[in-house]
Amino acid sequence: MLIKSNAIDRLLRENPNLGERRFGLPSIGGRDDHEEFNPTVQKIADAIDFYGYEVRDDKITTIPDTDLGAGNPVNYPPFPPSIEAMHKALDTSEMYKYPYTEGDDRIRKVLLDYVEELGFVNTTPYSYPDIDDKGLSVHNLTFMPSTSIIFNIIVETISKPGDVILVTGPNYGLFTIRAERAGAEVEILNLEKEDHFLVNPKKLANKIDEINESLQKVYNRRKGYVPRVVAFLNANPNNPTGKVMGESETELLTEIGQVCLDRGVFIIDDLVYRDISFDPNHLAKPIATIPGMFRNTISLFGLSKSYGLASLRAGFVVADEIVIREVINRIFQSMDSAPDLVGQALAGAFNTSERRKQVYDEYFQELRKIYVDKYQLVKAMVQGLDQVPISKQQMIKDKVESIIGKEKAEALLQSGLPYVDFPKNLEPESGFFAVLDFTAIKGMKDQGHLITTERDLLTFFYRHARIRFLVGQSISWPYPKELVGRVSFALEDKVLISAFDKMREALLALEPKEDYVIRKNEYQDQSQMAKIKVEGWQNAYDKIIASKYLNSLNVEEQTKRYIQSFDEYKDLVFVAVKDEEVLGYACFKPYDKKEKYDSELVSLYLRKEADGKGIGSSLFKEVVKELIAQDRHNMIVWCLADNQHAINFYEKLGGKCLETKNAKIGEEIYLEYGFYFDLDQLNSSYGLEK
Repeated sequence: MLIKSNAIDRLLRENPNLGERRFGLPSIGGRDDHEEFNPTVQKIADAIDFYGYEVRDDKITTIPDTDLGAGNPVNYPPFPPSIEAMHKALDTSEMYKYPYTEGDDRIRKVLLDYVEELGFVNTTPYSYPDIDDKGLSVHNLTFMPSTSIIFNIIVETISKPGDVILVTGPNYGLFTIRAERAGAEVEILNLEKEDHFLVNPKKLANKIDEINESLQKVYNRRKGYVPRVVAFLNANPNNPTGKVMGESETELLTEIGQVCLDRGVFIIDDLVYRDISFDPNHLAKPIATIPGMFRNTISLFGLSKSYGLASLRAGFVVADEIVIREVINRIFQSMDSAPDLVGQALAGAFNTSERRKQVYDEYFQELRKIYVDKYQLVKAMVQGLDQVPISKQQMIKDKVESIIGKEKAEALLQSGLPYVDFPKNLEPESGFFAVLDFTAIKGMKDQGHLITTERDLLTFFYRHARIRFLVGQSISWPYPKELVGRVSFALEDKVLISAFDKMREALLALEPKEDYVIRKNEYQDQSQMAKIKVEGWQNAYDKIIASKYLNSLNVEEQTKRYIQSFDEYKDLVFVAVKDEEVLGYACFKPYDKKEKYDSELVSLYLRKEADGKGIGSSLFKEVVKELIAQDRHNMIVWCLADNQHAINFYEKLGGKCLETKNAKIGEEIYLEYGFYFDLDQLNSSYGLEK
């Protein structure tokens, strides 16, 4: 017999996350196959969720915050030919018709002519009678509401479970999450300073080969399909670095294309930022314009970033006919068709008419100037007024003074933001994002709270200035020891300047660094950690634990054990380090959230000479912050009942003795106390709460 159940209650029971009202970004969601995100993608999702929701407080409905992480372009009039094309369509008598799934062929022909004028060419065309002299036809493209939806469909089309989409780091984090939600796995190709944050073809080839070889080993006993790298997402220009690979990088782009072609890997060429490159003579070169590359390349174009029409959600895809056929099939099976008005707007923006060319030149000449001026404004506020071209200095000075006053403007522009700079070899050439390097404040204190992680960084700025931005983890920043943030300079000048002024004030209030740093343990730390443990036991447990057992402890053997287990525990240990000398360490472990205690502080040891200096408390707090970031809510710590020093320490930190157990150490049995910590309560007391 079917048990009756209230429909809403049933829905809530099956989706408990819906029981919480959210302000900001909706839930990141999960994979369509209900598997967990891989750790790389989960970190991105966690960081975006923290920026978009968790860091925000309950005042958000009445006191707005400043979102420097937004993806909106500047407030600029929409591209006139797109508006005209939509008006014209609305004035016709054909709006009553349902559009075709693939889109109107007249619109597709306009878009085809545009990409062919850019140089798109298929050197190995099919033999259909409608194929033109470029080897293409209208069947090589279709359009949708946004390139994001197109990207989802592309991933579903070209991948099977276990297949890998390779993306760059830095990247647009939501595309990374979208790839996994669609059922693929995601791996990161790091863009590095030594390569000026451009794709290095040799490193790309090595990465693809390494992943494929690894998958072959894992799946070589399984019958049937062996997963592989199926696509490389090439954002050109890159979000968030703003780096452009244009005509002068044709050789580099050809090498990238050939690496992927030789390995059977599609290139997804994301070109949505192309038209707001700062230099009109250095626009991104589509890989599909290189002879021999078209059939292996899937090109994405859109209106959102460059044409002032983000709210319309309009994009189109150009690819081999076989790819487009399946994209159209999936459009039909999910949403039937794209709105015709979307196609009209695209055709208004991407066509070969003289009218469009004239308006384009005028429109983007002014728009590019706005973006360049805004970037120079940010540069002056970060590095100081003397770091921008002389021709821009008076304009920037006048603008900043008009918004925050002469005295504050002079302080901000004299030397820029204290402790902050741009990463080396990263000068944006397009777009409206800047990456700021905050690594110099790592280890400084905010009202006694140590800043060591990007969550600390974001919490610090939100607490003092109600400012948010995307941190490095959100964008797969390739240097995990650095603290960076991606900020938008497309905001109104008043908002932008006021935000940087508040950031400066907050940074000036930071307390100096300790003479030690806290970080995750590294391979070379293991021998020092082993010595600390052995000597710690022999000192702390003298006359508590049998001397026979204490005397049996051996630093060399303990070092071997730590080295053997390093790969398993490397992310579960924090160390306090001064000039490469390990002063102490703490090991923790998250458990299943259904357990009575969903985490444990397994151990915390200090050098004898480091005791009493607050290092133990700092290590404890770092563990708490990490467990909170992993969505854990309570923690248990076990210590010997006769270890009064440890008992005093944990009681001072707020622990409550709620458990006891017997533990066998050597040949003896000893009583242990279990101290319970409410992590949510600690979160609040440390000033880390939303």
